[in-house]
Amino acid sequence: MADILVEQDQQLMSDQDLGAVLHILDGIKVEGDAVPARERQSAEAWTLEGHWQQRGPVSADTEAALPDVLLRIREHYALHGRPAPARLRIVDPDGSQLLLIEPTDPGAD
Repeated sequence: MADILVEQDQQLMSDQDLGAVLHILDGIKVEGDAVPARERQSAEAWTLEGHWQQRGPVSADTEAALPDVLLRIREHYALHGRPAPARLRIVDPDGSQLLLIEPTDPGAD
């Protein structure tokens, strides 16, 4: 069973992008899978949404690794010349926000 379900808006995230995101998450020992996006977003300042499947908070180790995960995802998008997610939002199974990760790299603005 996946630890996190990543929303895939086909307008913003190709299957190649999704594969990169899942690979990056796998690198921090978080198993991911895709689900269709609940809402359409514009390419400007979009939010990558992940649905944490475990009850309770995200582990401290995983939480500490998420800023680097977002950085690596943004680097993937930049390499392919497409608008990258502006932030990473993690919600619990009920849809309540657990974490909101903002970019920490100097070129994020």
